Amino acid sequence: MKEAMRIAVKISSRRFTMLDIEKLYYLESEGHDTWLRTSRRTRMKSVRSLAALERILKPLGFIRIHRSFMINPDRVREVRMRQGDDNDWELKMDPPVNVVLPVGRVYLARLRSSLGF
Repeated sequence: MKEAMRIAVKISSRRFTMLDIEKLYYLESEGHDTWLRTSRRTRMKSVRSLAALERILKPLGFIRIHRSFMINPDRVREVRMRQGDDNDWELKMDPPVNVVLPVGRVYLARLRSSLGF
């Protein structure tokens, strides 16, 4: 039986836990920190940068949608155009997360190709 791929997540200054990537909804870069979001309420801090995680997760189907966000396409509920601009898009993640994330214009073509819309 093949084991799920896992990444190290910092939970305190002296503790790390291993997280199965299929549990990830999205990743967010905030300053020098990278935060991982699962169905749990709290975000988890990663020891890796968003760029480093992108190199690991992109071949597994994760999609960069913004300079600060990368998503698990299996956790996307809806992709929609924002009101007022034909090139301004956003997506909503599945429950219980339900967060709405912006789609950067430079990432839109890649998102469309990956999700097929």
